[in-house]
Amino acid sequence: MKVLVFDIWGDFGHFKKFYTTSSPLTFSVPPPTSVYGMFGAILGFGKDEYLNYINGKTIKLAIQILNPIKKTRMTINLIDTKNSNSFHLIKSRTQIKTEFLKNPSYRFYVNINNEDLFNKLIQKVKNKETYYTLSLGLANLLANFKYIGVFEAKSTDNADFVNSAILSKNVENIEVEEGKKYFKEKLPIDMNQNREVLRYEDVIMELNGQKLEGSFKKCYKVKDKIVSFL
Repeated sequence: MKVLVFDIWGDFGHFKKFYTTSSPLTFSVPPPTSVYGMFGAILGFGKDEYLNYINGKTIKLAIQILNPIKKTRMTINLIDTKNSNSFHLIKSRTQIKTEFLKNPSYRFYVNINNEDLFNKLIQKVKNKETYYTLSLGLANLLANFKYIGVFEAKSTDNADFVNSAILSKNVENIEVEEGKKYFKEKLPIDMNQNREVLRYEDVIMELNGQKLEGSFKKCYKVKDKIVSFL
């Protein structure tokens, strides 16, 4: 199986956790449901149509942490745009303390089962082109990206390390090492065209971007890396 490998990064990112309301918290890695939107932005699909082509059934996606995960909180001003036809007439502001990822950087390993779409995504990333502006969760958190290559991914059922985040159910055991930060989050993996989440999964990761060591199943070898699709 061929996989497209590319890096994405920015100054800040925010991928809102589904269970937070008044003080939004962020996931440590972009949930697959958010990444589908990023691919849609690159390929030129509108927000109401990209899930018809890019979803948990058509995509294989692995996410590797490149920069250590750091989070900071900032207060942002929100305005009520529904009660006025002109921005200069809006007087009220609501200050919301929001958690952001600081200097986030990730490596995506992706395959699309539609060959035409997959080749189009490869060319877009290779040429550093997007149809819509690419962001890390929120529209004003602009993202940069870089093509790494297209490589063969070879299946391996018994891996003793993994460089990417991995589904908890594919972890047989982890060797805990000093200096590493282990973390588990429940991420939305797939959703339908009505933006209703169809599946959540527990995902394990090492927050400094170091590899997990232990015993893992359903992994793939890509050059010298071992990754797991979410």
